[in-house]
Amino acid sequence: MIKVIAAIAGILFTAYTVVGTNENVDEIKRRAPDEVAARNWEILRYEGWQYGSFSNHGGKVWYHVQNKDNHNIQYRVFVTMWDGELQYTYGQPEKLERLQATIDFKTRG
Repeated sequence: MIKVIAAIAGILFTAYTVVGTNENVDEIKRRAPDEVAARNWEILRYEGWQYGSFSNHGGKVWYHVQNKDNHNIQYRVFVTMWDGELQYTYGQPEKLERLQATIDFKTRG
């Protein structure tokens, strides 16, 4: 009987490690827009979600956001939930280098 219980526990542990869960995804998607705005970000687009395990238990939701004050600074961020609090993970900002040029095609006479 102990071997059966150990085998079932091993299968469940492996399944959780490989597949994970998505139980927090709906709650993250519901709460994230307001909290993202409070961080002075604006959501450009929702990029999807992934199953999560261990450090990202309950899944993670991906967004592409930009600073409200400077639209040239954007981030790809994923949001997870830990103990009822949203957690944000993102790397270096994507800096958009935009150059505005005016070309005058008038010919000199």
